[in-house]
Amino acid sequence: MRTMAIIFSLLCLLSACSEDVLLNTNDTKKITNEFFLIPKENSSLAGRKPLDSLFIQPAETLFIRAVAKAQEEIIPANELGKHFFVRYWAYKGFMLNEESIRVLWNEPGTDTLCHYSIDLLGDTLKTCLPVFINSTPSIQLLSPENAFNTINPTDSILFQWKISGQDSWETSECEIYLNQNKKDLWLTKPKQIDCNKPFKILANDLNNSSDYPLYFWGIKFKTFSQENSENVFSEINSFRFTLPDSSAAFVVPIRYEASRNYAKNGELYVLLKDSIVNKYTFHSDTSIFISNLNNNKNYKFIVQETLRTDYEKDSTLAFLEKNLITTTDTLILKDNTPPEAMPLKESFSKNDSIRFLALENGSGFNALHSAIILENSKDTIPYKFKNNQFAFTLDCETSCKIAIHLEDNAKNKSPKKFWKLQFTEKNIFVLGPYFAGDLE
Repeated sequence: MRTMAIIFSLLCLLSACSEDVLLNTNDTKKITNEFFLIPKENSSLAGRKPLDSLFIQPAETLFIRAVAKAQEEIIPANELGKHFFVRYWAYKGFMLNEESIRVLWNEPGTDTLCHYSIDLLGDTLKTCLPVFINSTPSIQLLSPENAFNTINPTDSILFQWKISGQDSWETSECEIYLNQNKKDLWLTKPKQIDCNKPFKILANDLNNSSDYPLYFWGIKFKTFSQENSENVFSEINSFRFTLPDSSAAFVVPIRYEASRNYAKNGELYVLLKDSIVNKYTFHSDTSIFISNLNNNKNYKFIVQETLRTDYEKDSTLAFLEKNLITTTDTLILKDNTPPEAMPLKESFSKNDSIRFLALENGSGFNALHSAIILENSKDTIPYKFKNNQFAFTLDCETSCKIAIHLEDNAKNKSPKKFWKLQFTEKNIFVLGPYFAGDLE
């Protein structure tokens, strides 16, 4: 980094030594500057095109190289002194006399990056590069509000949103997506819309595939500039239509925590004033649609699992308002019961494997986070796991202590227990369980 004083000193030096410097204006060549974007400070320029502008992301670091040309021929770095007293960049109020500099801008907007060359005649060549610091595009859905359920099926639907991050030098495009299947929303053929105007559609124009349609919607926001383009997707919102003839219904979402593909049998009870009015069964994560209930009443919903009994019950309350499909709070079946290990027998033949039963009836046993440890050496013992049973072999002279650490898919961990294996000539006896300190 140099200061302006250096430049003045060099100019004074030129004046003092002018008798030794012979300049013939007839020999001067047209000098130009070009700028190149390079991956690092000393990178080659081979195959790179000169910049006429610079597009950069906030907090992005780039390297820019200035190249001097005489009659369209690059002047080698070791010959720049034959043409110039000084060359420097003006960058954020600083003077940098390197040919290659590192640049960074933290805030979106525009700027100008300039390079100055003072030749042997005292003339100044100024070349500037416009800089565009990109804003991050974003989009926020406004209406219909998420889970809105009072849209009349004979009315029109007004979609509104708010976009930000489009810079003055960018153009934009927007597309709206509508689908009754949330997972397939972004695979739907979109409709081109004006990014800056609300979009209206007749409810009758939607392809209603059910009597109680639920729709999901979102918007893709695209920005374009000279150098690049960006895509951003909104969140996914939903809406429902009102029901005819003063009817009403509930949608009850049900989810298993840390669920795996085990057989399940869930039961949902619908209660009015502590009396069961409906019962439903299910076997996986689901949403149950419930109609034919009395309007303007408070209902209670209780969910339980009858096969995987480590899952605990859950419940919620909701009010049924006429003409509306009301989505209740999600009922979650949680497994809060840690797994346990118990020996299948009190003794095993020395020619047989030692077998323990993993007591787990919820989210399922996680073999990757479980281990059998020989406490005497802190070594893990290889085992086979099948039908909720651990099978392993071990040979100790007289006795040894093992710990069985189990974890289920809900991340419940078994209590820290120990088992003593007593070896005789023919048998292995399993004693315990013991807790920390019991065997000391």
